[in-house]
Amino acid sequence: MILVVSLKPRQQPPPTNLPTTFYVDRFAEKKNYRQSVHGAAHKIALGDNLYQVLVNHGVKIQEVGGLIAAWRFLPELQKLRPGEIFELIFARDSQRLEKVRYQNIHGQVLATTRTEQGWTTSRYAKPLVVTPALARGAIKDSLYQSAVDENIDFELALTLADIFAWDIDFFVDLRPGDYYTFLYEQKYRDGSLVGNGRINAAHFYNDSIHHMAYYYKVPGRSADYYDGKGNSLRKQFLKSPLRYSRISSGFSKRRLHPILKIYRPHPGVDYAAPSGTPVVAVGDGRVISRRWKNGYGRFIAIRHNNRYTTTYGHLSRYASKVKKGSNVKQGQVIGYVGASGLATGPHLDFRMKKNGRFVNPLKMRFPAARPVPKSHISDFKQRITYLEEKLNRLLAQTQFQEESPRAFAVSVNQ
Repeated sequence: MILVVSLKPRQQPPPTNLPTTFYVDRFAEKKNYRQSVHGAAHKIALGDNLYQVLVNHGVKIQEVGGLIAAWRFLPELQKLRPGEIFELIFARDSQRLEKVRYQNIHGQVLATTRTEQGWTTSRYAKPLVVTPALARGAIKDSLYQSAVDENIDFELALTLADIFAWDIDFFVDLRPGDYYTFLYEQKYRDGSLVGNGRINAAHFYNDSIHHMAYYYKVPGRSADYYDGKGNSLRKQFLKSPLRYSRISSGFSKRRLHPILKIYRPHPGVDYAAPSGTPVVAVGDGRVISRRWKNGYGRFIAIRHNNRYTTTYGHLSRYASKVKKGSNVKQGQVIGYVGASGLATGPHLDFRMKKNGRFVNPLKMRFPAARPVPKSHISDFKQRITYLEEKLNRLLAQTQFQEESPRAFAVSVNQ
């Protein structure tokens, strides 16, 4: 059974059944002004254009040209998109257009007002209400299937995988019965959910190992995720360079080559994956080779520092702007899985050298990035306490009583 509970902010939903008549809202400062105007709202449909919208709602033709001229340098109005809203405000006595408000699908607003000098436009954004939300689920097959089964936004699931990517290989390390809980942000505008924010705290139980992550910003650094002791979750290298189906061939000193039919060393890992699967750099570095290399086909080599080099073979194509000499970041897409060179099917041949000698990347343990400094540990611990209290409060509100974890999502006002 999957339980999904959602308590949204008590706000009125945006107007429907447009066009309609309304009084100007809280942005008007004086009551007598509200009583002296009336308006109409129009939701943009496919094929609408500015001239049509203005004329159809009673704007005088001689004024339409002036308005369009005033908007000619506004990129937001060069292409109208379905779902965007125009609000036109008229003087009640003369029917003269006084103001136009345009709201795009992201909640950003352009307000064009009649003044003695002509039309003037200002920008602002309708306020977002950010609320904490909770998601929890169990692994039966994969994180992807768990997200689907448990109605969790898959982008959040990908973020969860990215947070723990240095410690958990989500394609080989997961076990049935693994489970996770995470606290994240939901964003509302006018009472409607418009998107999700970051994950602030996460717990992942993988094969009896409890992994924790807390979002925290050390002054002077970029925000990052840390475990309960303040150690950074980021490592020098990711556990794998792609999302793959299976490991088709592991690190070996003597492997029968599938095409050449001879025994030879295979000092790397072959990741079977569909053709076109993105391949990422496992660490920061510089591309020292990007070329066709005999049996490797399309090939990339990256030097990460004076100790480590990684290579990526059998690519179908290279990512744009990735050239020899390019600096790349950890997690940056550098190419795509293929079967170029000597290959029986689409896969990635991934290899790593340490001090010039091949090493098995699946058995390597790499140092973490900088931890929370001692001078900020007290503040960090307070942050953990705050996040855990919020997480536990949401858990309690679900009255989650079953022994094995089930999925649910909860959102409440802060």
